[in-house]
Amino acid sequence: MKRFLPMFLLTVLISASCGGNVQNSEVKKEKVCTEETLLASGKGIKVTVGDYRYVERLLKPDAKKFFSEHPEDLLKRMINRRLVIKYLEDSGLAKKYGLEDDILRFKKEYLARYYVSLEAKKRAGKVTDEEVVKRFKELFPEKDPSKMTEGDKQFIRNELKVKKYEEAVRSIYADVERKVTFTQDGDRLTATCCGIEVTGRGKDVSKLKERLKRELLTEYFYRKAVKKGYDKNSEFERMLTEYYAGKAIDVLRKELLKKITVTDEEVKKFYEQNKEKFRIPERARAVVFYFRNKERAERAKKELEKGRDWKEVARAFGQFTAKEKSYYNDPKDPVGTLIFMGGKKEVGKVIVADLGGNRYIVIKVLKFIPPTEITLAQARDYIALRLKKEKLREKEKELLKSLWEKYGVKLFRENLECLKG
Repeated sequence: MKRFLPMFLLTVLISASCGGNVQNSEVKKEKVCTEETLLASGKGIKVTVGDYRYVERLLKPDAKKFFSEHPEDLLKRMINRRLVIKYLEDSGLAKKYGLEDDILRFKKEYLARYYVSLEAKKRAGKVTDEEVVKRFKELFPEKDPSKMTEGDKQFIRNELKVKKYEEAVRSIYADVERKVTFTQDGDRLTATCCGIEVTGRGKDVSKLKERLKRELLTEYFYRKAVKKGYDKNSEFERMLTEYYAGKAIDVLRKELLKKITVTDEEVKKFYEQNKEKFRIPERARAVVFYFRNKERAERAKKELEKGRDWKEVARAFGQFTAKEKSYYNDPKDPVGTLIFMGGKKEVGKVIVADLGGNRYIVIKVLKFIPPTEITLAQARDYIALRLKKEKLREKEKELLKSLWEKYGVKLFRENLECLKG
């Protein structure tokens, strides 16, 4: 799960030094920071330095830079996510939506795969130099292995490493699969192995067997992982919290949306107050070819000026991705700026432009479309959705504010110093 789960939009505003005198001289104590140093806590929730660092690693570069300068903002978002989990559990919504079962299923599948992965790495062992030479001979029977480059060695070593790992994974599963037995009672099928039973019903016995076998293997390796204590691993617990929070936020929004309505009057009022935003400016429909060679660009221009269909020209010059698009008289739209330059609107005009760095474009103007107004009927769904989102944000903000108070969240701002460096 390397991607960062959705930030929960909201910030809730809530509003140490130590020193002493020893023999008439001030002694400044240095803060001792650990993974378990508290940044925030409340009834049933907490955020530590380790939790913060975990989430920080998930951020994209721009977000990481921003939050490095505003760590309290990220901390508050992390608190919000934990508050949503707590709220759903305490209100019974987590159970109602099957979140607890979902989280347990995810936990079992993840830990089972994790256990198998670690065991496979042990079973696979290292790739020896002899194995590398043997594989080189298989790939290049005419070449002398003693003249292998370091690049060749590394490539072959990595290939063999992956192959050994995959074989080890298959063998680990196969060792257990061989012990699985099935018993059938009517349409009820039971898979048994190693003190574990998994039961299910289905018309297609073959598919049912495969499903039950997968469930049994997951349960078996999950128990192995728990026995090793992998479920207590702090990184796993943090990952599980973030996964849970993402699911919980989706559920919360579903519940809040049930209480939100947008009236026709609200839609109309928004439309009237923002009419200028519901106008599509004048635009041109054109096709653009891209070249690395000026001569080819000029030849394409001549073919287009002769009146040859642009699709034929595109095929002739290998412009297979070329297609008709809309362009606007806007500085942010360089193609549109070239088309509207000079104020003369000429359908069929062909323009060649040098973009620098041996890059050229050929533009064929197909038609101009005058400004058009989007009617209220056309904009209604968009406006309703936008207003619904705005109301949702307000409800989220109100709820989170009350949750901060209900669960007595406290920030340890003095410990934010632990996040520096």
